[in-house]
Parts: sequence; structure tokens; C-alpha cells
Amino acid sequence: MEKMFKRSIVATAVTAAALASTVAMAKPATETVDLYGQVAVSMWQYGEHAIGGGDQPITFENESRFGLRGSADLERAPKFIWQLEGGNVGDAGAGSGLGVRDTFAGFEFDDGGKVRVGRMLTPLYQMIDWPYSGQRAGAVFDWGGDVLGGGRYDRQSNMVRYDSAKMGGLNFSVAAGRGTESDDGSNFYGLSASYNVGVVTFHAGYESGSDRSVSALDSFYNSYLQQQPGFSTGIDAVKSIEGSTKSDTNAALLGFEAYFDNGFGVYAAYKMESADYDDATATVTPESGSAETINLVGASIEQDSISVGVVYGGVENWQFKANYAANFDADVTNEGSSFNATGTEDSIFSVQALYFLDPAAIVYARPYVISKDDSDHEFGYGLGLEYYF
Repeated sequence: MEKMFKRSIVATAVTAAALASTVAMAKPATETVDLYGQVAVSMWQYGEHAIGGGDQPITFENESRFGLRGSADLERAPKFIWQLEGGNVGDAGAGSGLGVRDTFAGFEFDDGGKVRVGRMLTPLYQMIDWPYSGQRAGAVFDWGGDVLGGGRYDRQSNMVRYDSAKMGGLNFSVAAGRGTESDDGSNFYGLSASYNVGVVTFHAGYESGSDRSVSALDSFYNSYLQQQPGFSTGIDAVKSIEGSTKSDTNAALLGFEAYFDNGFGVYAAYKMESADYDDATATVTPESGSAETINLVGASIEQDSISVGVVYGGVENWQFKANYAANFDADVTNEGSSFNATGTEDSIFSVQALYFLDPAAIVYARPYVISKDDSDHEFGYGLGLEYYF
């Protein structure tokens, strides 16, 4: 009996040792995890709200958010990298959960770049977002276009992305991922490259998408309908638009930024977006009268945009910016005919005065004037405070 008991103890000890060698042991979070984020609050009176005679209420924005990120040197693999980033707090925290913004896992290679899987900015959109959509320029250059259903993605889930290490003055990124997750044919592919020569950095990016879901409830339909011969429903009389389609999209950007020793900097970009639509029928119901239909047959929309800016940081603790961005009139093709959709151009001119309270804290003023769909220009402004940690 005593021998059996001793054998059981030895067997248990051997089994425990074997299991210990196969169970992942957690590392202390304080050594491997960083907490980061921003506290950002601002007050705005948006010029867009005044277009067409609308009210301009004072609006408060809370873009405060935080995230967790870390890395680990693994014994038998490249360095493991990960990130969980929450969304902006907003009015009541509804969109602030972890995973709303960039959330991924991947590996970083010595002098070989990094590969990540998860939710991230697409390579093209990362260039559109900064520096070309800074201040309020994004209201036109980023999300203000007229390509029905969108001409490219921005932050997208279900993505694989590779970012190269810097090779001399060159670095590049490639990505592929899902578009509409429920549609097995909806995917996108993108790439971007930057090349630095002295004080100048050149940017180029491209993205292609297939079978993107498009809702008919889009403002461009109103402009489109007005172009149709014999169509009686006016832009202010549409009650509802029913119908949907899919699109294949293409988008590209060429740009540069340059910063000089005297404190001045300049940047400029040209962006092209387009979509080709599957044939479909939309039913338009006016506020009064009977419904009418419009057919999409071989339809496509193309729109080009520009963003140009100048920066000056030659005054201690201050930075000043001015930016002009514009969307040109869209080009539309349908049922074998093409036309320039006049009245779809947008523009914005914005300036910024920014003061550094600390290397991690700023206050700013951002006045601007904006025109949407060839409207009169309306004045707007924002005042903000941001702290980064």
C-alpha cells in the first residue's frame, strides 16, 4: 500500500510538470500593457447647419477615448503586437466601447515591417485622413463627396494589413479585407507608398472594392433625379426612395508634404473616387402625387477632389494652419448617356490657431467657411481643448 501511494505521488508530480510546460503563463500586465488616449472636448457652431436657411445651434463634442496596447518578445516567434482602442465618448458613451477604433493582433519583424489582422484604417484612407483632412477639411475631402454609397472604405474590420519597414526613403503598405461582411463577394484591396527626399515626402495610394452594398437613401439621388428628362419630383418634395444596388469602387490619391527649417510647411493632394453600379430600379415617392421610377442601367459616378494647406510653426508654442479643400462636380453615366452633375461641387476654407499648453496639451480655434452642393458659403467655427496621455 505504501509503495502504491509513493508511486501515485511520483506520477502526479510528473504529470503536473508536463502540464506546466504546455500551459501559457500570463505575464504581468504592468510590464507589457500601455494605457493611452486623449481627453478632447470642443464647442462648435457648424456652418453646414446654416446651409439652406437652417439653424446653427451651439454643439459640444466629446472626442475623449482610451485604448490598451502592448507587445511581447516570444520565445519561438517574432514580436507579438496588439491593440484594443475604444471609440469617442460622445454625448452618453454609446459608441465608446473597446474595439470601435483600431483593434488588432499581429507580429513585428526585425527590419521586416509588421503584419496585423483586425480592425484598422485602410492604407489609402490613412493618407486621406492625415494630413489632407485636418482641421475641418474632412467635411469636404473625407466624408463630403457625392459618389453614391461611397468610393472607398475608411476604418474597416476583417482586414489583413502589412506595413513595411523603412527602406531608405521608401515605405509601403498593402491590405485586403471584407467589405459587406454578409456578402461573400464583397471585398477590398488597397496599397499605399510614401517616399521621403530631403524636406519633401510624396504619397500615393489606391483601393479597389467589389460588391459594396448601396442604399438608395442617399442625398446624391436628389441631384441625380433632377437631371432626368421628364422627371417631375423636385428635390424638396421627395418623401421616400426605395431600392438598392451594389457597386464596384475605385479610389486613388497623389499628394506631398514639405516642411522647412524656417517653420513653414505645405501639403497638397489630388483624390479620385468612382463607383460602377449593378443595374437596378429605384421607386421615388413624392410628398404628393404618385410614385415614379428611375432605372440604373450601366450607371457610374466619378468625382475628383483636392486639398491644399500651409502650416507655420515659427512662433514659440504656436502653430498656424490654413487649408482649402474642394469636391468638383461629379460625372454621371446612366442608360448610355453621360453628364456633368452641376450643383454637386463642395468647398471649404479653414484656418487654425493652435497653442501648446504643454507638449501633451493644446487649445485651438478653427474658423471656416463652407459650401455644399454649390450653396452659398456659410461661416462656422470651433474652440477646443485636448490632452494626450
